[in-house]
Amino acid sequence: MRQKNAKRRHFVAPWTSDDKKPEEEDYLPLASYVETIEDDSDEDTDDYGDYSGDGTNRTILNGRSEKWNFEGTYDPEDKAQKLIASMKRVTTDDGRKLWHKIIETDGTTVEGVASAMEIKAGSGDATEYEEFSGHLDYVHTPEETPPTPKP
Repeated sequence: MRQKNAKRRHFVAPWTSDDKKPEEEDYLPLASYVETIEDDSDEDTDDYGDYSGDGTNRTILNGRSEKWNFEGTYDPEDKAQKLIASMKRVTTDDGRKLWHKIIETDGTTVEGVASAMEIKAGSGDATEYEEFSGHLDYVHTPEETPPTPKP
């Protein structure tokens, strides 16, 4: 069955240097005034062929980086937006880290440490509401937990 993107939920939480997962109540929904969240992941590949095959190239996956772009209207009172916006002028890698949790439309939970990058919180045309955008780049492959089966 097809699902609306709005059913996929995104959350952020502060990161601490010990990489300790936050408590459930520490997660803040990245939702209010956020109109678009899109998967902009990248795969690093090479084409390869050798004499053990028939000479046909095949694509080899070297690595994958998962990145989620977000865009909407800035609300400085929204706690999730406030957390991300507070990192806008931070110039260290650790200062840009936070936890990013996704609950997929099928109930699968994806969770890991990410870096908030290219943050815009308050810009745009004079006649428009302030822009809020950027992307959350997972630092490592996030942990995936399947949904709990329904009885």
